[in-house]
Amino acid sequence: MHDLLTDTLPTEWEGRAINWDFRPMIWLLIRTRRAKTDEDSARMICEAVQRFFVEPIPVAQYPEAFESLVRFCQGGGPEDEERTGTGSSSDLQDEPVLDYRCDSDYIVGAFQQAYGIDLTADKVHWWRFKALLHALPPETPLGKIVEIRGKATSGMDRADRDYYETLKERFALPDGLKGVKRNETLQEHEDAFLDRFG
Repeated sequence: MHDLLTDTLPTEWEGRAINWDFRPMIWLLIRTRRAKTDEDSARMICEAVQRFFVEPIPVAQYPEAFESLVRFCQGGGPEDEERTGTGSSSDLQDEPVLDYRCDSDYIVGAFQQAYGIDLTADKVHWWRFKALLHALPPETPLGKIVEIRGKATSGMDRADRDYYETLKERFALPDGLKGVKRNETLQEHEDAFLDRFG
């Protein structure tokens, strides 16, 4: 398991030089959500390997390389899965709480507001990006939107329920985004994606 506080963030992964920036991982998470066919997934895997590894990978090694990429995306391996509770719930919801494509403006704004990091210009290690995303203050517009999307309204009185349902509708993501758990955290959102490659 990798410790963000004491270990140097890796620029090589499992013996290969990598593009450690957050952009290839965001690209992968966006494409995985939207892959409709096996052909879409196969193209996505090929392009993800090409984006992530600095040196070209022989096509015959793509499956192994992609598994390595997924381990990096998870943040280090099985120990990290245990620490974060990967796969602890199998309940799916219709509405995700975060989508990197639809919420990109809010993510960029939140990082600028909270940390002074310009995600349009600065390189940020994927693992640092995830840690900062998980720790965003709830006062940011993104924090408020994620809270609204994940809010369970079934136990509320009618006025509060109507209020939150109106907000949920206003901030709803497009239909058809797959594989998201009900009332998930950002980490659970990412883990749900990675579980599909299981």
